[in-house]
Amino acid sequence: MSLMKIAHRLREHDWLAAAIELVIVIVGILIALQVSNWNQERHDRARGQDYYRRIHGDLETDIQRIATTRAYYATVSAYGSAAIANGEEGKLVDGSNWRTLLAWYQASQIIPFELEDTSFAEMRDAGDLGLIADERLRERLAGYYRTTGTSITAALLLHNPQYRVQVRGVTPSKIQEYIWARCYFQLTGVNQKLVDCPAPISEAEAGAVLATYHGTPQLLENLRYWHTWLGVSDQFIGGPVNDQAKALLAEIEKAQKR
Repeated sequence: MSLMKIAHRLREHDWLAAAIELVIVIVGILIALQVSNWNQERHDRARGQDYYRRIHGDLETDIQRIATTRAYYATVSAYGSAAIANGEEGKLVDGSNWRTLLAWYQASQIIPFELEDTSFAEMRDAGDLGLIADERLRERLAGYYRTTGTSITAALLLHNPQYRVQVRGVTPSKIQEYIWARCYFQLTGVNQKLVDCPAPISEAEAGAVLATYHGTPQLLENLRYWHTWLGVSDQFIGGPVNDQAKALLAEIEKAQKR
């Protein structure tokens, strides 16, 4: 309607009225654009806060998972130390062939460990990283989640030791089945628990299996390598990864309050 009025004023050579009508149209457009911008900014802030909330939850999950993983691998490492002592010095765990055999086997256990990057990956893939206004925080989050990618540091967290394959290849099936049924428990999610359990075989039979372990080429060498690698990855998970997760959690909490 205003454009028709402007045209009419121009035909009438009513320049002042035409100018006034034009100003009214421009002001209306500017107000509409500003309202649209305000609505978009409000929508973006809400989406940004939702991402902050979700990433905050992911980081809390990571910190808990780090603690669980380290506790599990502490048990695996203790079994590994006992098995190495047996392989190098002939020491038995509490004087028992069975408990020593169990140490060799449980030293091969692994537990999956990945950072929970679902929310950040969704944000990145949707092109929404700009919703994190702090550029430094964006960069730190990207660096943190690259940890489970293909980087060198990621390799420290992904375990598939040759020792695991080798020791299971020489352990009798009936013993392995017993260990999985009586010496291992699957808890919630990926959480696992390793426990001591009564012997299903005689000490003489357990001793024969230990002799097989001692006679298997490179089994002890592969155990040493796995045990050392496990120690390094534990230091990395418990140090830089854990520290970074806690620092990012604090930064996300600050960002949520802005």
